[in-house]
Amino acid sequence: MKKITNLIIKYICLYLSMLVPRNKKLIICGAWFGNKYDDNPRYFYEYLIKNKPEVKAYWITCNENVYNRLNSEEKNVCMANSLKAKILALRAKFICTATGKIDIGESNVKFLGGAYYINFWHGVTFKKVMYDDEYSNRGKGKQEKIKEKLEYLPFRNYFVVSTSEKISNIYESAFRVRKDQIIQMGQPRNDYFYIEHCNQYKERFKDKKIILYMPTHRNEGKTPINISKIFELDKLNEWCEKNNYIFLIKKHFYHSGEEIVDNNKYSSIVEITNEVTETQILLDAADILITDYSSCYIDYLLLDRPVIFYNYDLENYLEKDRRMYFNYEDITPGIKCENFEQIMAYLENLLIQKDEFGEQRRKIRDFFYCASAQQEVSPIIFDTLMNIRKVKKTNEYITKG
Repeated sequence: MKKITNLIIKYICLYLSMLVPRNKKLIICGAWFGNKYDDNPRYFYEYLIKNKPEVKAYWITCNENVYNRLNSEEKNVCMANSLKAKILALRAKFICTATGKIDIGESNVKFLGGAYYINFWHGVTFKKVMYDDEYSNRGKGKQEKIKEKLEYLPFRNYFVVSTSEKISNIYESAFRVRKDQIIQMGQPRNDYFYIEHCNQYKERFKDKKIILYMPTHRNEGKTPINISKIFELDKLNEWCEKNNYIFLIKKHFYHSGEEIVDNNKYSSIVEITNEVTETQILLDAADILITDYSSCYIDYLLLDRPVIFYNYDLENYLEKDRRMYFNYEDITPGIKCENFEQIMAYLENLLIQKDEFGEQRRKIRDFFYCASAQQEVSPIIFDTLMNIRKVKKTNEYITKG
């Protein structure tokens, strides 16, 4: 009974919030269920702070460490459970997130009626996501349809940001949106690659080259990733020492509670899973990326550096975890390795400058990114949002590269 009452209150508040005038110059951002200061909303938020003083941009978080950090930097931030966050949710015209509306705090969602909700998402996908992901959506059909009908009017101004025509086509079904709800302009988080910056990992390991291992999660973190079983760490450490490399391990956010590699045991292997680190900073620092089914390699394509795909459990992954929109072989421009020995053989190959995948990488890059997405995109996205009423009348939200 309590659950039903709370739902009724939620939808009453949601519809009433549509009556509150919204401020075009007020933008609120959040990411990763309110727990992280990262991803596309973070880079867009920082662009606004640095370049658009006429706009009031706020970061909303559920994490006290994030709040304290931003507050110490004198940035506009507030805790999701505060009264101020609820007032901001009622008044802001634009809400920008990375995973979903609860990125600004679940208790604030009921105050977003009539706002322009911009879903930047958290990467260019080639794995099935949202409504296309049959594994995550089993048994949710009727429940989701009722929710969609109830929320259609309050969230009618809903937009998803994509990077190319191919990705826009996918997002229509994945997010159940029309073509005119897709803003095809690129990811603000990749602006980092195009603006002047100092990279903390390049500074930390300034005399060494960096190999970054960044696997995706397994079953939302429920299936552990045992590094010592998929890499021969002693042999890897010896190779890295000999060739002046550092091997960084950064597992997915969902695996942050797992046992990590003992960094005191190895001179050239460092696990940084539990360090507060932005993905783009790591990708920018890496000379070589090793991944599997993570979309991080698609961001990395913009840097045009070697990628090794360690797909030791591909069959199991496709069968039990996540299906894909494309054939894995067709959209992964790099060597495919099923075991540790194959990885070591290819690393030796790269030592003598035999990178034969350059042309393929650039071809796949242009598949995932239109021309306008291969540059700093936050200024373009901001201009689009400021003129969104005018654009809406012409029924054209997509800017094609």
